[in-house]
Amino acid sequence: MFYFSLQSVLNYRKQIEEKLMLDFADTKRRLYCEKELLEKMKKERADLISCVKRMGENQMRSSDAANYFSYINFIKDAENNQEEVVSKVEKELEEKRIELISASRKRKVLEIIKEKELKEYRQSLIIREQKELDEIGILRVRV
Repeated sequence: MFYFSLQSVLNYRKQIEEKLMLDFADTKRRLYCEKELLEKMKKERADLISCVKRMGENQMRSSDAANYFSYINFIKDAENNQEEVVSKVEKELEEKRIELISASRKRKVLEIIKEKELKEYRQSLIIREQKELDEIGILRVRV
């Protein structure tokens, strides 16, 4: 019966890799949501600017224009903040990707070692069976 002495380490590394995969997927999902929010902000600002341009063709009170421009600047500041959030999440995603690749490599190394040991074990079984068959053959010839 084959026994891999590092099986518990391999199992642990698999668990770590699975956890990192989940973390990576969560971060990727979060990045997608943050980018969506940024795009909505950009669209809202562009819509407001086009609305102000249309309203500017007609006569607009200066207080209304000031309110629109104030709100547009508010959205622009929010966009800048959101771009920083997106940038931070992108960096976090890259860090998670690197961690995941490292964990995957560590697991694969152990799996390669396990496969090598299993191959050696099977080879030793074949050699042992061959010796037993040879001994049985020798005993039959003597009888």
